[in-house]
Amino acid sequence: MNDEIIISQDELGSSPKPPKRRWRNWPHWRRALKWLGFTVLLVIIAVAAFLYINVAKISVNPFGFGDLKGESSGRVNILMLGVGDPGHAGEELSDTDIVLSIDTQTHQIAVISVPRDTQVDIPGYGDGKINNANADGGVPLAETVFQNTLGIPIDYYVKANFTGLKEVVDAVGGVDVDNTTYLSDPSYPCDNNQYASCGYTLPPGHYHLNGEETLKYVRCREGTCGNDFGRAARQQEVMEQIRERATSAGTLSNPVTLGKLVSAAGNNIQTNLSLSNLMRLEQLTKGVGSSNIFNIVFNITSDGFLVQSPTNSNLLPADGTFAAIQNFVQNVFKYGPIWTEHPTVAIENGTTTTGIGGKFKQQLADDGYDINVASVSDALASTYATSEIIDYTGGKRPHTVAYLEGLLNVKKVTAPPTSLVDPPANIVVILGADYAAKVSPTSTSSSTSNSATQ
Repeated sequence: MNDEIIISQDELGSSPKPPKRRWRNWPHWRRALKWLGFTVLLVIIAVAAFLYINVAKISVNPFGFGDLKGESSGRVNILMLGVGDPGHAGEELSDTDIVLSIDTQTHQIAVISVPRDTQVDIPGYGDGKINNANADGGVPLAETVFQNTLGIPIDYYVKANFTGLKEVVDAVGGVDVDNTTYLSDPSYPCDNNQYASCGYTLPPGHYHLNGEETLKYVRCREGTCGNDFGRAARQQEVMEQIRERATSAGTLSNPVTLGKLVSAAGNNIQTNLSLSNLMRLEQLTKGVGSSNIFNIVFNITSDGFLVQSPTNSNLLPADGTFAAIQNFVQNVFKYGPIWTEHPTVAIENGTTTTGIGGKFKQQLADDGYDINVASVSDALASTYATSEIIDYTGGKRPHTVAYLEGLLNVKKVTAPPTSLVDPPANIVVILGADYAAKVSPTSTSSSTSNSATQ
């Protein structure tokens, strides 16, 4: 008899489930990843080729490596020349003449503009305006002239034309400017005819300018545009805007914007900076704030180093030579911060010690800072134990105040009295007994008569 043995599923326990097959379509994923990698490789090759072609058009030394010239000595100087477009009248005259100096230790930047009408010696051609140097002998002669005039080596150069400026500004999305005066140049050339005048005006205000508008803003010269001095200041303003936008993360990470920027530069800019040099410069200047950028425009004001020629439109060195300019440029990171503030200082003697006002004025002069001392006089009281610095600018002369604080060992600036409507200067220095003891320990008097100057 055949007995049937029936065993239930529960008695046997659960049968093992078949293992899950992850990535069942692995061959398809692998093919997709291969294509993705291949596509990325093609993009990298295309970008590299694009950069190579355009950088090769820009630079005479596109892939040079090594340290920046001047970096070992702590300062890199770059000559920046702005010229006209091909076919433009006087296209090789450099109407923008700027030396960009970078302190590689402190990461400070000095932007030094030399007016195009400055009369200099051009080797082989005699006396002429500095903007003729490039037209007479190209960049090599221009470099020699700027080196001889300013007394510093020129390590690199960048030469750009009008179209280059317009396209670079458009590539970075335009620039923001703060126009503080009513600009009106009735002789500004027409867009389609450089020999006719269509004029240019721009009321005061804040503007976002495209490339075409920016070119007019920086080229405006006649009328109320401030001649070369005003134009140079606007050029520096725009240069800083371009630098900030071109080195921003948004620009560097956007291939379309970066492509436009490189293409604009490739067609209209020449330099001997290599791609490696440009990357190093970006590192040195990354994050540099406005407080560490000093804009210098030589001019014909009392502290501007230049005077107008009595016989023509040329500008001449105020001291008859370029010695003062050279000393200033060679020490621009010392003198520049205070020079750009154009401070006026009134010195008051708040003690019974005679002559300390005059001694302090002499000390300022000996230090080489171009500080306009508006007056030297006695303070209302002669009982000041410690010196005081009173800042009437609301903090707008920070470098000057910092220098005076160090000179007098003053830790805190005194708030100006609210009742004084017309202060004697930007900054008032009241000399106390602490300064008197330092400079004239034995020269005290009970009389304050003429104590400021004797």
